[in-house]
Amino acid sequence: MRKVRSRRVEEDATHQGGWLFADSFLALMVIFLATISFVPSLGGGLTGTGNIGNIAGGNYVKGLNIAYEKFDPIRIQNDIDGFIAGEKLPKSSKVLFAKIVGGYNPKSEGENEGKFRALLFSAEITKAQIGYFQNAKIDLGASPLLKPSQIVLRLTLSPQ
Repeated sequence: MRKVRSRRVEEDATHQGGWLFADSFLALMVIFLATISFVPSLGGGLTGTGNIGNIAGGNYVKGLNIAYEKFDPIRIQNDIDGFIAGEKLPKSSKVLFAKIVGGYNPKSEGENEGKFRALLFSAEITKAQIGYFQNAKIDLGASPLLKPSQIVLRLTLSPQ
């Protein structure tokens, strides 16, 4: 007698391909949203504040952008004092990170001149021994959006 072959039922998963695409897209969106929520929002304006995000186990950090035409240690001290009082930060708050951006005219000079102006401003801050900057990490930058006489301080303050 002849054996009757039974037909194998093969699984067809092509109808689940759309779900695979949707789940992959959802996973990528979750990763994207998680990474952008911790990026510092220092802003591009000359003055203002921005919430920088959480660091090191729940400490809060605040950002401050200030523009100056010339170095004035008393004004810098007063601006930071006013910001700390206005934001109700502890009086023990210090500058955690400072980005000093110097302006330059791209038609007549290069970016290095702006960075040099920022370096000179940084040296003045160190020489003036402003207490807020005692342990601050300082980064220098330059921007053609600023006048050659302008310096912008982007400060990240944190309680000690």
